[in-house]
Amino acid sequence: MRSDILNQNSLSSAGTLAKVREVTATETLTQADSGMILALNSASAVVVTLPTDANCEVGCNYLFIVQTTNDSAYTIKTGDDADSGGDDFVGGVQLSSTTAGFGHAVVAAANDYEIVLDGNLADTGGEKGSWVSVLKISSNEWMIRGNVYSDDADSDGTALFTNS
Repeated sequence: MRSDILNQNSLSSAGTLAKVREVTATETLTQADSGMILALNSASAVVVTLPTDANCEVGCNYLFIVQTTNDSAYTIKTGDDADSGGDDFVGGVQLSSTTAGFGHAVVAAANDYEIVLDGNLADTGGEKGSWVSVLKISSNEWMIRGNVYSDDADSDGTALFTNS
């Protein structure tokens, strides 16, 4: 029989379950939530705020999965939303149309600190199955990656990242 140490080192994950939590209302995440898979499941507007620098170390990470398409928007925002000098997103996502068979790479612009996943807003996406992963990579930056699905046949993703 293998020891637990050997199992951990051999990347065996038998019996290990991911930490999953359903998000149905607005909330602020903490570092204790790091590594969590957050299933977005609401028909109402939901805002999820990431921790501030003081409350989250580099390496803090979250995975958001759209479980229910929301026409009122899931907004994921950084804890410090100052337009200049606050926390910003870097990186981007793949945006694919569920109706037209096209895709775009959408990259966050300088000072973007919100991700808007909305099922019926033009030029964004957020259909069921969309996912976004965020990783704290420095004191003022969160790396983002993911796949976002849209039923907007000509969505270009310009409303996906904002700094409003």
